[in-house]
Amino acid sequence: MANDNEVMGRMMFEKAQKEYPYLSGKDIAFSYTPKKDDRKLEFYGPEETERPKNIPSGKVGIEVFNPKVAPLDILGDYVSHYAVQNDPRLKELYAQFQSQLNPDEMLKRYQYHQQHLGEQRPYSEWLKLVGSPEVFRGYTFNQWPSEFSQKYYTPEQIKTLNEVRSYLGIKSR
Repeated sequence: MANDNEVMGRMMFEKAQKEYPYLSGKDIAFSYTPKKDDRKLEFYGPEETERPKNIPSGKVGIEVFNPKVAPLDILGDYVSHYAVQNDPRLKELYAQFQSQLNPDEMLKRYQYHQQHLGEQRPYSEWLKLVGSPEVFRGYTFNQWPSEFSQKYYTPEQIKTLNEVRSYLGIKSR
């Protein structure tokens, strides 16, 4: 018999799949584990060994901690951490977007992460695992305010990210 968290998790993931059919048919282990901290969700790649017991080893997994996580957040985590490396079209668009990033701006973001968020990884590792995915999600998955995005992204970046949004079935801002 499923417990309340398993039922809630199943409902959250089914809602995300219904709203974003791109997620349908994807082999994603999904878990809802409410926690009282600032984190919303966590992605686990198939190669990661440190994971919750209900996300099987060798599988892509998403663990949600906050009941207010939106379907778009779930899509954004999966796409920015996994699909951009494994879906040929997204891989192409993500590489295009990464080539459009301003190195000086990314270095400033890295320094901010070091000073305010305790980042200790080398820049190249941070850029791959945190920096590029974060900036990619900001506009694409509405994680940053529209006014900020208008100032932050170049027209070329917006064009690329709008192609990603269209491919994933995300409605225009």
